[in-house]
Amino acid sequence: MERVDLHAARWHALIDARLGGALLALSHAGDPVLRPATADDVRRAGVRASACYPLIPFANRIGYGHLPVAGREYVLRANLPPEPHAVHGIGWQRPWRIVAQDHAAAELLLRYDGDSPGEWPFAFDARQRFELSPSGLKITISLVNRDQQTWPAGIGLHPYFPVRSGQTLQFEADGAWQNGPDQLPRQRVAGPDWDFREPRRIAQLDLDHDFYNWCGWARIGGGAAGVVRIAASEVFPVLRVFTPPGRGFIAVEPVSHGADAVNRAPKDTAGYRLLGPGEALCGRVCIELEGCA
Repeated sequence: MERVDLHAARWHALIDARLGGALLALSHAGDPVLRPATADDVRRAGVRASACYPLIPFANRIGYGHLPVAGREYVLRANLPPEPHAVHGIGWQRPWRIVAQDHAAAELLLRYDGDSPGEWPFAFDARQRFELSPSGLKITISLVNRDQQTWPAGIGLHPYFPVRSGQTLQFEADGAWQNGPDQLPRQRVAGPDWDFREPRRIAQLDLDHDFYNWCGWARIGGGAAGVVRIAASEVFPVLRVFTPPGRGFIAVEPVSHGADAVNRAPKDTAGYRLLGPGEALCGRVCIELEGCA
């Protein structure tokens, strides 16, 4: 079995394990909370047309695939042409396996042996647990180092939210990283242009940026399903926000580190976690509707 339907109260979720361990839909009372993936979209664009997919064992970009570990330089292939970087890890491009499920919950496993040339050079296990309740969806994502070497690790989620005219985005962070022409962070910026403590209209935004020292919550107001609230555990101090104009969706991505942090630390305080053999990195993200229980 590749797909799992989950139901709780008026909530419905659809998971496709083999399509990168991705969510294809999340809805409440028939209204989409995440961007639904149509069959045509999936045939055309694969997992990137999904509602949400995992970022394992790193999030966003590793610049030009250069991965320094313990004095050795590894080179990862550019996995999202024409981008020259390694993007979003490898979990979203590999089939996962369903290891547990019932009517409202499912657990997926990805076991990776670190033996694919040009991809991540270290062995790991990754798990996602999806749990629906009357309040919404909870996703727990974890990464365990199965290698004999310590390496820099990261986790995150890449949910897409449908947007329409008049919707707003709100969250709290200290500022953002301004990107260079290569889409890699260059400098920290702050001030009114980067302040989302009050709701701002999504139609006026054009972002593809990391926001640092994120408070752990975000709100998307004005949608068909109501006000969507994203809440994440402390392991996610960075929020990646992608608001492509005119595309009908935004991505609001809780991540454990900034883009290309492995090549910027210790300058970037939101860096990778070093995982020793047998150690784990785990986080939780909830997607709910305000006033729904």
